[in-house]
Amino acid sequence: MIVYGLIPAFSVFQWFRLRRALHVFQLEGYKRHRFLEWCRNNGRRALFLQKISAKKPLVMTGRAWRVLVSAETLNVLLLLLPAGAAHLIGGWPFDVLTWALMTALLFFLLPHLLVTADVVMSPVQKAINARYLRAATKKLEEISPLVIGVTGSFGKTSTKFAISGLVGPPGAVLATPGSFNTPLGICRTINENMTPSHRFFVVEMGAYGEGEIRELCEFVHPSIDVLTAIGPAHLERFGSMDAIKRGKYEIVSSLPGDGTAVMNVDDPTVRELADETTNVRVIRYGLDPDGAPDVTARNVATTAEGTSLSIVAGGDSIDVKTRLLGRYAVGHVLAGVSVALASGRTLKQLAGPIFALEPVEHRLQIISGTGGVTVIDDAYNSNPEGASAALEVLEQMPARRRIVVTPGIIELGPLQAEANERFGEHAGRVADTVIVVAPVNREAITKGAGRSGTAEVVAVDSLALAQEQLAARVQRGDVVLFANDLPDQYEQHG
Repeated sequence: MIVYGLIPAFSVFQWFRLRRALHVFQLEGYKRHRFLEWCRNNGRRALFLQKISAKKPLVMTGRAWRVLVSAETLNVLLLLLPAGAAHLIGGWPFDVLTWALMTALLFFLLPHLLVTADVVMSPVQKAINARYLRAATKKLEEISPLVIGVTGSFGKTSTKFAISGLVGPPGAVLATPGSFNTPLGICRTINENMTPSHRFFVVEMGAYGEGEIRELCEFVHPSIDVLTAIGPAHLERFGSMDAIKRGKYEIVSSLPGDGTAVMNVDDPTVRELADETTNVRVIRYGLDPDGAPDVTARNVATTAEGTSLSIVAGGDSIDVKTRLLGRYAVGHVLAGVSVALASGRTLKQLAGPIFALEPVEHRLQIISGTGGVTVIDDAYNSNPEGASAALEVLEQMPARRRIVVTPGIIELGPLQAEANERFGEHAGRVADTVIVVAPVNREAITKGAGRSGTAEVVAVDSLALAQEQLAARVQRGDVVLFANDLPDQYEQHG
């Protein structure tokens, strides 16, 4: 029968659609509700008839293969079994009608097919995760490095790398790479990279809800913890600012009695928490003297080549230079100095390591572009404070013209429109041209930029189209800021 001949063709078609859906599922961290919410909000794109852009391509891990194969198996079974049963019970045309109905359902409910496959495979995944966790726990206990935890609504990755450069010699320090800030990412770092030579382990800790930081602390047991900031990043997922505050403070409340909390008192909420923390030693760092910082900086000056400053701690001071840019970069250095001092180094030992610190990729990273154009790559700082700091750096740079390329800031819940309007207003004051990428924050950024001055505002649907607009405008002496970046699933294509 022709129907059964069409089943293989439809199954192949579904295989490619399932791979595209899996890409978004993976980008959403295999969070089922987040994935289904994305599908509800993205209409035609959620049919997965077109590929998602590949800035961050699909990685076919073991979990990805298991989910994909399981979903395709369910797809084939749901095509064959109902149609076969209808053929046995009622014959033609009931089998054809049943097949047509199931084909339509599977076409439109493909995201739920993928989620169902993930649910079916969850016992297998839990068993695998438990095995990885046991191996990592055993290895961590055997090597027993000094563990330093880092969290915050923003700045944690840059702070982590500053700490890893200052707390000890390179061969003695292991840091979780990139944004490996989940239990499995930390497990992988320990299992694959930790050796007996590592005396320090610097762990970035990310969270989308309360309890997640505590879970990470119970796994790695840090002795020194750093809290960089508390802000609205991921407010949409946490649900409220109070939940963010409680969730981030778990890194301090989980410390042992002889632990040390390193806290950024330039952040008003962190300062408030530092004032309330009495169960462990607190080292306060920051630039604002009202925060009574134990580690601070004076005479801060920023140029295109980096930042010069005097670091003051415990009555001692040193004059240093760093290639890092912006006032937030000074905070990253001060956090690193605070941790280094807490772990036994002296201030005088840190001048060389501070100068050797490299800018973190995609975080206020200066790139010499072709044709005498300077690029500031700040694509990974997707938060209001980081975006503001990037615009400050752009304003300080000598330039013929200044251009901002940005999609704005996401995952701010009810604060998103207002935050992007303020960001647009700031960008409009600083830049000659603002190129707004993707529709998600277009209205708010355009409104803000229009209020602030005469900046040209250009709206495009994707980064590729933004680069075309950029190529038509830039000339020697221009400075271009790439401020924030959208995850692939938020960009529009085609």
